[in-house]
Amino acid sequence: MSTPTTTISADADLITLVNVFTVAPERQNELADALDRATNGVFLAVPGFVSANLHVSLDGQRVVNYAQWAGEQQYKEALQRPDVREHIAEVAAIAQAYDPTLTRVRSVHRPHGRRA
Repeated sequence: MSTPTTTISADADLITLVNVFTVAPERQNELADALDRATNGVFLAVPGFVSANLHVSLDGQRVVNYAQWAGEQQYKEALQRPDVREHIAEVAAIAQAYDPTLTRVRSVHRPHGRRA
C-alpha cells in the first residue's frame, strides 16, 4: 500500500475537510493523540480517504485537522461507519467545539522557484 500524501493543488480532484476543534489548553495533546489514533487505526483503511494533517495552535486552544478525500460521497459514506462514528464521539467528548467544513482548493500561492 502506498503512503498517502497531501497534494494541495487547485487542479487536484479532491475535497478537503477542514475541521477546527476548540479545546481547553490542558487537553490539546489528548485531542491530538485521539485524532492521531483514529487516523492510523480507522481512516487509513476507509475507502476514499487520502491523507490527514493535524495542526496544533501555539496557544493550546485549537487543533486543526486538514484531511483530503477522493470525493464528497466517500466522506459521507465514511460518516455512516460505526468505527468512524465511535471516533467522532471520542473526540467530541474531549473538544469544547468543532467545525467540520468541506472545501475545495481554489488557489495555491508560492514564491517563484519554490516547488510543493
